[in-house]
Amino acid sequence: MYQFSPVTDRVAGMKERYRSTQPSVCLARYKIMTDFYKENPDLMGIMKRAKNFRNICEKLPLLVLDDEVIVGSATATYRGACVYAENSISWLLDEARSDLINTRDADPYTLTPEDRDYLLATGDFWLKECQSAKTDANILDGWFEHSNNGVTMFNRKNQTINPVGHFCTGYRKAIDVGFGAIKAEADAKVRQIEEEGVMGDAIERYNFYRAISIVCDGMITLTKRYAKEVEKLAAAETDPERKKELQTMAEALSWCVEKPCRTFLEAVQTLYLYQIFLTLDACMHGLSFGRVDQYLGKYYEADLAAGRITPEYAQEIMDLFYL
Repeated sequence: MYQFSPVTDRVAGMKERYRSTQPSVCLARYKIMTDFYKENPDLMGIMKRAKNFRNICEKLPLLVLDDEVIVGSATATYRGACVYAENSISWLLDEARSDLINTRDADPYTLTPEDRDYLLATGDFWLKECQSAKTDANILDGWFEHSNNGVTMFNRKNQTINPVGHFCTGYRKAIDVGFGAIKAEADAKVRQIEEEGVMGDAIERYNFYRAISIVCDGMITLTKRYAKEVEKLAAAETDPERKKELQTMAEALSWCVEKPCRTFLEAVQTLYLYQIFLTLDACMHGLSFGRVDQYLGKYYEADLAAGRITPEYAQEIMDLFYL
Protein backbone atom coordinates (compact mmCIF):
# COMPACT_ATOMS: atom_id res chain seq x y z
CA MET A 1 0.00 0.00 0.00
CA TYR A 2 1.24 3.48 -0.87
CA GLN A 3 2.60 5.45 2.06
CA PHE A 4 1.96 9.17 1.89
CA SER A 5 5.04 11.33 1.54
CA PRO A 6 5.53 14.55 3.52
CA VAL A 7 3.87 17.51 1.82
CA THR A 8 6.12 19.53 -0.47
CA ASP A 9 7.13 23.10 0.26
CA ARG A 10 4.68 24.55 -2.24
CA VAL A 11 1.81 22.49 -0.85
CA ALA A 12 2.67 23.73 2.64
CA GLY A 13 2.92 27.27 1.29
CA MET A 14 -0.45 27.11 -0.42
CA LYS A 15 -2.02 25.66 2.73
CA GLU A 16 -0.64 28.56 4.76
CA ARG A 17 -1.79 31.08 2.14
CA TYR A 18 -5.31 29.68 2.33
CA ARG A 19 -5.41 29.81 6.12
CA SER A 20 -4.00 33.33 6.32
CA THR A 21 -6.19 34.91 3.62
CA GLN A 22 -9.57 36.33 4.60
CA PRO A 23 -12.28 35.47 2.06
CA SER A 24 -13.51 38.29 -0.13
CA VAL A 25 -16.62 39.03 -2.15
CA CYS A 26 -15.76 38.95 -5.85
CA LEU A 27 -18.14 40.71 -8.24
CA ALA A 28 -16.56 39.47 -11.48
CA ARG A 29 -19.34 36.98 -12.26
CA TYR A 30 -21.99 39.35 -10.89
CA LYS A 31 -20.93 42.21 -13.18
CA ILE A 32 -20.83 40.03 -16.29
CA MET A 33 -24.21 38.49 -15.46
CA THR A 34 -25.86 41.81 -14.60
CA ASP A 35 -24.85 43.28 -17.96
CA PHE A 36 -26.04 40.16 -19.79
CA TYR A 37 -29.45 40.07 -18.11
CA LYS A 38 -30.00 43.78 -18.71
CA GLU A 39 -29.02 43.43 -22.38
CA ASN A 40 -31.12 40.29 -22.98
CA PRO A 41 -34.50 40.82 -21.27
CA ASP A 42 -36.34 38.79 -23.91
CA LEU A 43 -34.34 35.59 -23.43
CA MET A 44 -36.04 33.11 -21.14
CA GLY A 45 -35.49 29.84 -19.31
CA ILE A 46 -32.88 27.33 -20.29
CA MET A 47 -31.58 29.32 -23.27
CA LYS A 48 -31.00 32.39 -21.12
CA ARG A 49 -29.08 30.34 -18.56
CA ALA A 50 -27.00 28.61 -21.22
CA LYS A 51 -26.07 31.79 -23.06
CA ASN A 52 -25.36 33.56 -19.79
CA PHE A 53 -22.99 30.75 -18.81
CA ARG A 54 -21.15 30.90 -22.13
CA ASN A 55 -20.85 34.67 -21.82
CA ILE A 56 -19.32 34.28 -18.34
CA CYS A 57 -16.82 31.74 -19.68
CA GLU A 58 -15.83 34.16 -22.45
CA LYS A 59 -15.33 37.18 -20.19
CA LEU A 60 -14.36 36.00 -16.70
CA PRO A 61 -10.95 37.38 -15.59
CA LEU A 62 -8.48 34.52 -15.19
CA LEU A 63 -6.60 33.77 -11.98
CA VAL A 64 -3.50 31.54 -12.07
CA LEU A 65 -1.31 31.44 -8.97
CA ASP A 66 2.46 31.04 -9.00
CA ASP A 67 2.50 27.62 -7.36
CA GLU A 68 -0.48 26.06 -9.08
CA VAL A 69 -0.45 22.90 -11.16
CA ILE A 70 -4.24 22.44 -11.31
CA VAL A 71 -5.75 25.75 -12.40
CA GLY A 72 -9.24 27.21 -12.36
CA SER A 73 -11.20 29.73 -10.33
CA ALA A 74 -14.77 30.98 -10.36
CA THR A 75 -13.54 34.33 -9.06
CA ALA A 76 -10.89 36.88 -10.00
CA THR A 77 -9.53 36.98 -6.45
CA TYR A 78 -7.92 34.31 -4.30
CA ARG A 79 -10.42 32.87 -1.79
CA GLY A 80 -13.11 34.91 -3.48
CA ALA A 81 -16.83 34.20 -3.26
CA CYS A 82 -19.26 34.68 -6.15
CA VAL A 83 -22.49 36.63 -5.78
CA TYR A 84 -25.53 34.69 -7.03
CA ALA A 85 -28.00 37.52 -7.40
CA GLU A 86 -30.24 35.40 -9.61
CA ASN A 87 -31.29 33.45 -6.50
CA SER A 88 -31.70 36.24 -3.97
CA ILE A 89 -29.87 39.44 -3.11
CA SER A 90 -31.83 41.36 -0.47
CA TRP A 91 -29.85 39.85 2.43
CA LEU A 92 -26.53 40.80 0.81
CA LEU A 93 -27.66 44.36 0.11
CA ASP A 94 -28.62 44.71 3.77
CA GLU A 95 -25.19 43.50 4.90
CA ALA A 96 -23.44 45.73 2.37
CA ARG A 97 -25.31 48.85 3.48
CA SER A 98 -24.53 48.24 7.14
CA ASP A 99 -20.99 46.96 6.40
CA LEU A 100 -21.89 43.90 8.48
CA ILE A 101 -20.29 41.60 5.92
CA ASN A 102 -16.89 43.16 6.69
CA THR A 103 -17.30 43.40 10.45
CA ARG A 104 -19.38 40.42 11.60
CA ASP A 105 -17.74 38.11 14.13
CA ALA A 106 -18.68 34.91 12.33
CA ASP A 107 -17.14 34.39 8.90
CA PRO A 108 -16.44 37.99 7.79
CA TYR A 109 -15.76 38.70 4.12
CA THR A 110 -13.87 41.60 2.60
CA LEU A 111 -16.07 43.80 0.40
CA THR A 112 -14.19 46.79 -1.00
CA PRO A 113 -15.85 50.24 -0.96
CA GLU A 114 -15.84 50.28 -4.78
CA ASP A 115 -17.57 46.91 -5.02
CA ARG A 116 -19.99 47.90 -2.27
CA ASP A 117 -21.03 50.99 -4.24
CA TYR A 118 -21.46 48.97 -7.45
CA LEU A 119 -23.49 46.32 -5.66
CA LEU A 120 -25.84 48.87 -4.12
CA ALA A 121 -26.17 50.75 -7.41
CA THR A 122 -27.22 47.64 -9.34
CA GLY A 123 -28.98 45.64 -6.64
CA ASP A 124 -32.45 47.04 -7.31
CA PHE A 125 -32.43 45.36 -10.72
CA TRP A 126 -31.99 41.96 -9.10
CA LEU A 127 -34.56 42.60 -6.38
CA LYS A 128 -37.15 42.33 -9.17
CA GLU A 129 -35.32 39.92 -11.48
CA CYS A 130 -34.18 37.24 -9.02
CA GLN A 131 -35.92 33.88 -8.67
CA SER A 132 -36.99 34.61 -5.11
CA ALA A 133 -38.92 37.70 -6.20
CA LYS A 134 -40.75 35.76 -8.90
CA THR A 135 -41.45 32.83 -6.55
CA ASP A 136 -42.59 35.05 -3.68
CA ALA A 137 -45.07 36.75 -6.01
CA ASN A 138 -46.73 33.41 -6.74
CA ILE A 139 -46.95 31.88 -3.26
CA LEU A 140 -49.92 29.55 -2.82
CA ASP A 141 -52.98 30.86 -1.02
CA GLY A 142 -52.83 30.02 2.65
CA TRP A 143 -49.06 29.59 2.70
CA PHE A 144 -48.39 32.29 5.27
CA GLU A 145 -50.89 30.65 7.60
CA HIS A 146 -48.63 27.58 7.84
CA SER A 147 -45.10 28.88 7.29
CA ASN A 148 -42.72 29.11 10.24
CA ASN A 149 -44.94 26.75 12.23
CA GLY A 150 -42.07 24.62 13.48
CA VAL A 151 -42.80 21.86 10.98
CA THR A 152 -42.29 23.36 7.53
CA MET A 153 -38.75 24.45 6.70
CA PHE A 154 -39.39 27.10 4.05
CA ASN A 155 -39.26 30.84 4.62
CA ARG A 156 -41.99 33.39 4.19
CA LYS A 157 -39.82 35.26 1.67
CA ASN A 158 -36.74 34.49 -0.43
CA GLN A 159 -37.99 31.03 -1.30
CA THR A 160 -35.07 30.28 -3.64
CA ILE A 161 -32.26 31.71 -1.55
CA ASN A 162 -30.96 28.16 -1.03
CA PRO A 163 -29.15 26.25 -3.81
CA VAL A 164 -30.37 23.12 -5.54
CA GLY A 165 -28.32 20.92 -3.25
CA HIS A 166 -25.90 18.05 -3.49
CA PHE A 167 -25.70 15.78 -6.50
CA CYS A 168 -22.92 14.13 -8.47
CA THR A 169 -22.51 15.10 -12.11
CA GLY A 170 -21.10 12.96 -14.92
CA TYR A 171 -17.43 13.39 -14.11
CA ARG A 172 -16.50 10.04 -15.64
CA LYS A 173 -17.93 10.99 -19.03
CA ALA A 174 -16.28 14.41 -18.90
CA ILE A 175 -12.90 12.77 -18.26
CA ASP A 176 -13.19 9.72 -20.51
CA VAL A 177 -15.16 11.22 -23.42
CA GLY A 178 -14.81 15.00 -23.26
CA PHE A 179 -17.28 17.80 -23.88
CA GLY A 180 -16.43 18.01 -27.57
CA ALA A 181 -18.10 14.63 -28.09
CA ILE A 182 -20.99 15.60 -25.80
CA LYS A 183 -21.50 18.75 -27.86
CA ALA A 184 -21.51 16.65 -31.04
CA GLU A 185 -24.21 14.40 -29.53
CA ALA A 186 -26.34 17.43 -28.70
CA ASP A 187 -25.83 19.00 -32.14
CA ALA A 188 -26.94 15.74 -33.78
CA LYS A 189 -30.14 15.79 -31.70
CA VAL A 190 -30.77 19.40 -32.72
CA ARG A 191 -30.44 18.52 -36.41
CA GLN A 192 -32.72 15.50 -36.00
CA ILE A 193 -35.46 17.57 -34.37
CA GLU A 194 -35.12 20.27 -37.03
CA GLU A 195 -35.51 17.64 -39.77
CA GLU A 196 -38.58 16.15 -38.07
CA GLY A 197 -40.09 19.57 -37.41
CA VAL A 198 -40.07 21.63 -34.22
CA MET A 199 -43.69 21.22 -33.23
CA GLY A 200 -45.58 20.89 -29.95
CA ASP A 201 -43.51 19.83 -26.97
CA ALA A 202 -40.55 19.15 -29.28
CA ILE A 203 -39.53 22.74 -28.59
CA GLU A 204 -38.53 21.72 -25.06
CA ARG A 205 -36.23 18.97 -26.32
CA TYR A 206 -34.96 21.27 -29.05
CA ASN A 207 -33.95 24.01 -26.61
CA PHE A 208 -32.54 21.44 -24.17
CA TYR A 209 -30.06 20.11 -26.73
CA ARG A 210 -29.28 23.60 -28.01
CA ALA A 211 -28.51 24.62 -24.43
CA ILE A 212 -26.19 21.63 -23.95
CA SER A 213 -24.24 22.62 -27.06
CA ILE A 214 -23.93 26.22 -25.89
CA VAL A 215 -22.79 25.18 -22.41
CA CYS A 216 -20.18 22.85 -23.92
CA ASP A 217 -18.92 25.77 -26.01
CA GLY A 218 -18.55 27.80 -22.83
CA MET A 219 -16.64 25.11 -20.96
CA ILE A 220 -14.27 24.50 -23.87
CA THR A 221 -13.75 28.24 -24.38
CA LEU A 222 -12.79 28.89 -20.76
CA THR A 223 -10.38 25.94 -20.78
CA LYS A 224 -8.69 27.22 -23.96
CA ARG A 225 -8.38 30.66 -22.37
CA TYR A 226 -6.58 29.09 -19.43
CA ALA A 227 -4.29 27.24 -21.85
CA LYS A 228 -3.26 30.51 -23.50
CA GLU A 229 -2.75 32.20 -20.13
CA VAL A 230 -0.50 29.40 -18.90
CA GLU A 231 1.40 29.48 -22.21
CA LYS A 232 2.15 33.16 -21.57
CA LEU A 233 3.36 32.36 -18.07
CA ALA A 234 5.57 29.58 -19.43
CA ALA A 235 7.13 31.91 -21.99
CA ALA A 236 7.99 34.44 -19.27
CA GLU A 237 9.21 31.90 -16.69
CA THR A 238 12.97 31.89 -15.98
CA ASP A 239 13.15 28.84 -13.72
CA PRO A 240 13.74 25.84 -16.06
CA GLU A 241 11.86 23.33 -13.89
CA ARG A 242 8.79 25.52 -13.44
CA LYS A 243 8.90 26.51 -17.13
CA LYS A 244 8.72 22.85 -18.15
CA GLU A 245 5.87 22.27 -15.71
CA LEU A 246 3.93 25.25 -17.08
CA GLN A 247 4.43 23.98 -20.63
CA THR A 248 3.03 20.59 -19.60
CA MET A 249 0.07 22.32 -17.94
CA ALA A 250 -0.59 24.40 -21.06
CA GLU A 251 -0.50 21.30 -23.25
CA ALA A 252 -2.95 19.54 -20.92
CA LEU A 253 -5.32 22.53 -20.93
CA SER A 254 -5.18 22.74 -24.72
CA TRP A 255 -6.41 19.14 -24.91
CA CYS A 256 -8.55 18.26 -21.90
CA VAL A 257 -12.21 19.12 -21.27
CA GLU A 258 -12.83 19.12 -25.03
CA LYS A 259 -11.20 15.74 -25.74
CA PRO A 260 -10.78 12.45 -23.85
CA CYS A 261 -8.06 12.70 -21.21
CA ARG A 262 -4.74 11.01 -21.92
CA THR A 263 -2.87 11.50 -18.65
CA PHE A 264 -3.41 11.69 -14.91
CA LEU A 265 -2.78 15.45 -14.95
CA GLU A 266 -5.41 15.98 -17.65
CA ALA A 267 -7.93 13.85 -15.75
CA VAL A 268 -7.43 15.75 -12.48
CA GLN A 269 -7.56 19.08 -14.33
CA THR A 270 -10.83 18.13 -16.03
CA LEU A 271 -12.34 16.96 -12.75
CA TYR A 272 -11.48 20.27 -11.10
CA LEU A 273 -12.56 22.49 -13.99
CA TYR A 274 -15.92 20.72 -14.16
CA GLN A 275 -16.48 21.76 -10.55
CA ILE A 276 -15.56 25.35 -11.48
CA PHE A 277 -18.07 25.25 -14.35
CA LEU A 278 -20.80 24.16 -11.95
CA THR A 279 -19.87 26.98 -9.58
CA LEU A 280 -20.01 29.52 -12.40
CA ASP A 281 -23.39 28.24 -13.54
CA ALA A 282 -25.26 28.57 -10.26
CA CYS A 283 -25.02 28.66 -6.50
CA MET A 284 -23.46 25.73 -4.68
CA HIS A 285 -24.97 22.83 -6.58
CA GLY A 286 -23.42 19.58 -7.72
CA LEU A 287 -20.90 19.71 -4.91
CA SER A 288 -20.11 16.02 -4.65
CA PHE A 289 -17.04 14.77 -6.53
CA GLY A 290 -18.22 11.19 -6.14
CA ARG A 291 -15.77 8.29 -6.53
CA VAL A 292 -12.64 10.17 -7.54
CA ASP A 293 -10.58 6.98 -7.30
CA GLN A 294 -12.73 5.36 -9.98
CA TYR A 295 -12.42 8.34 -12.33
CA LEU A 296 -8.69 8.88 -11.93
CA GLY A 297 -7.27 5.47 -11.02
CA LYS A 298 -6.66 4.12 -14.51
CA TYR A 299 -4.89 7.32 -15.59
CA TYR A 300 -2.58 7.18 -12.60
CA GLU A 301 -1.79 3.51 -13.18
CA ALA A 302 -1.11 4.08 -16.90
CA ASP A 303 1.18 7.06 -16.23
CA LEU A 304 3.00 5.15 -13.50
CA ALA A 305 3.55 2.12 -15.77
CA ALA A 306 4.79 4.33 -18.61
CA GLY A 307 7.17 6.24 -16.35
CA ARG A 308 5.38 9.55 -16.95
CA ILE A 309 4.76 10.17 -13.26
CA THR A 310 6.03 9.22 -9.82
CA PRO A 311 3.84 8.42 -6.81
CA GLU A 312 5.27 11.48 -5.05
CA TYR A 313 4.37 13.88 -7.87
CA ALA A 314 0.91 12.32 -8.22
CA GLN A 315 0.39 12.94 -4.50
CA GLU A 316 1.48 16.56 -4.92
CA ILE A 317 -1.00 17.01 -7.78
CA MET A 318 -3.80 15.67 -5.58
CA ASP A 319 -2.66 17.78 -2.62
CA LEU A 320 -2.82 20.89 -4.82
CA PHE A 321 -6.16 19.75 -6.25
CA TYR A 322 -7.72 19.63 -2.79
CA LEU A 323 -6.21 22.96 -1.77
